[in-house]
Amino acid sequence: MRRRLIPVIATSFCIAFAFASTPAEAQFGKLKDKLKNKAKEETDKVLQDGSVDTMKAPPPAQESAAGGQPSGGTSGAEDMTLYTKYDFVPGDKVIFYDDLANEEIGEFPSRWNLDNGVFEIAKQGNDRYIMCTNKGSIRPKVPPGALPPKYTAELEFYSKGPDLKGHWFSIYWLNEANEQIGQFEVTDNHSTKLSINGNDLATKELAEPLGAGIHTMRIMATKTTIKCYVDNERVANVPAVEGFVPVGFQVYMDPWLDEAGNPMLMRSFRYAEGGKTLKEQLDESGKIVTHGILFDSGSAKIRAESYKTLADIGQLLAENPALRVSIEGHTDSDGADDSNLKLSQDRSTSVKIYLAGTYKIEAGRLETRGWGEGKPIDTNNTTEGKTNNRRVELVKL
Repeated sequence: MRRRLIPVIATSFCIAFAFASTPAEAQFGKLKDKLKNKAKEETDKVLQDGSVDTMKAPPPAQESAAGGQPSGGTSGAEDMTLYTKYDFVPGDKVIFYDDLANEEIGEFPSRWNLDNGVFEIAKQGNDRYIMCTNKGSIRPKVPPGALPPKYTAELEFYSKGPDLKGHWFSIYWLNEANEQIGQFEVTDNHSTKLSINGNDLATKELAEPLGAGIHTMRIMATKTTIKCYVDNERVANVPAVEGFVPVGFQVYMDPWLDEAGNPMLMRSFRYAEGGKTLKEQLDESGKIVTHGILFDSGSAKIRAESYKTLADIGQLLAENPALRVSIEGHTDSDGADDSNLKLSQDRSTSVKIYLAGTYKIEAGRLETRGWGEGKPIDTNNTTEGKTNNRRVELVKL
């Protein structure tokens, strides 16, 4: 069934979207509303004081580069076998990042604008989520103006697995009039679609239905190209886009055919500007600053999503055998100074071990150092600033 784009209208919390236009769609919509009302009654029994702790807890939160958390995690790297065709690299300068860390349970998320629907902060495990209890959309409060020439956007959402289907997650692009001009969606744990200017450019069924836990929708775009991903799988690759000038994003959630005890949850949204190539950075400033080497909180074990960033660094070092670099970890100001210092050093060591072992880079060409929170490149007073400060740098020796 096709759905038309939904106009963006600033309304109160409980205004729903208009969807069905054909008799069949209208009949199905009535059935859906009955199911949703029953499911909501059951879900309300699960939620107490804004908590969904009775549900299965998700994996730990991810960090980019070196985060300011206590050390003690495992060093090394995850198995990256499934990521060999994964070419996503997150943008270097974070423009908007909301991990909901300071939000109050039961309240509307403060860093978002409401278009319509019912949204509130809920807790599951140790993490906070934006919970949608009826279909609707919200917009991150991003700076006005056209999106950068290169940018990335990432949305984390929760799924209880293929046995409980029905949730629809969409990232919309908006124009200056707040009209939807593009859409990247994941539906029913297995279907994806990319539409631009009203044209469906890519539809794909995922290789495997999404399992229980946290999953990520990712967009990597320039003015004329768009790539989309779900976890490690690329689901859209559009080499030429014309007449597409978005200025912002909208996140739309619809618990389509919702099941009892399966509330619709999103965890974080990250929007960043793409930077210069590794070679351009090295030639211009003598160092490479990357936010694409990822670790779990408190861990020095490199996450598999780091594959493309590390592959680019490995290739650069292999093609320039005289190049020697110092791999330097940096954190934000959260946590104890000594823990941050040790964690950043451990992460730098993990990167060295990976590059030396995977790309046969002589260990003598790679030095390591952890700076902890000692060399910030942004403020530590905002979520975006802290995210920019958590990084790995490769400094030319």
